[in-house]
Amino acid sequence: MLCETVKKTAFKVTRVGQLVAQEASDRLGIPFGIVDLSLAPTPSVGDSVAEILEEMGLASVGAPGTTAALALLNDQVKKGGVMASSFVGGLSGAFLPVSEDQGGMIDAVNRGALTIEKLEAMTCVCSVGLDMIAIPGTTSAATISGIIADEAAIGMINQKTTAVRLIPVVGKDVGGDTVEFGGLLGYAPIQRVNTFGCEAFVNRGGGRIPAPIHSFKN
Repeated sequence: MLCETVKKTAFKVTRVGQLVAQEASDRLGIPFGIVDLSLAPTPSVGDSVAEILEEMGLASVGAPGTTAALALLNDQVKKGGVMASSFVGGLSGAFLPVSEDQGGMIDAVNRGALTIEKLEAMTCVCSVGLDMIAIPGTTSAATISGIIADEAAIGMINQKTTAVRLIPVVGKDVGGDTVEFGGLLGYAPIQRVNTFGCEAFVNRGGGRIPAPIHSFKN
């Protein structure tokens, strides 16, 4: 029932997008492009991707089962959307920017349910990567490089797009500090970063992780 509800909703929303885009294309006299099936939150009430996951049965985003719920949501949105449009493309998946999802992601961080490590696990099954996360201004360059390398490795192994938008905020630290970005970017609590170092690994240089052997993929 849950899968069918998500799929049917995705079909209806995508179909409207297809019709609007086609009308705009005709009026402007330019070729129709593609419909992107991505779910993207805003700070406005009712625009939270995190709240969708919680409606699926999670007490809070970040709880055990969050990655599975996100994978299911992405899968059903794509299946419903593909049936509604002849031209699907783009990233077509869920975006998880912490600061832009005021309804659920920020609340989950504040209650201690959602950590950077859990967000990293969620990026294995969503569109992009760690997005709009505020961290202490004292975070070392090596630690930030290590987090970026982790996301790059996820993208490489899974053959998918990943990215990192970490914002070190000077003068701010964990324990209640927040940073205001304004507009659609919203605000974010300062999140805790693992303090164990990775300098020796990062400073090896080279900047390249060898390509994986996909023929042996398990």
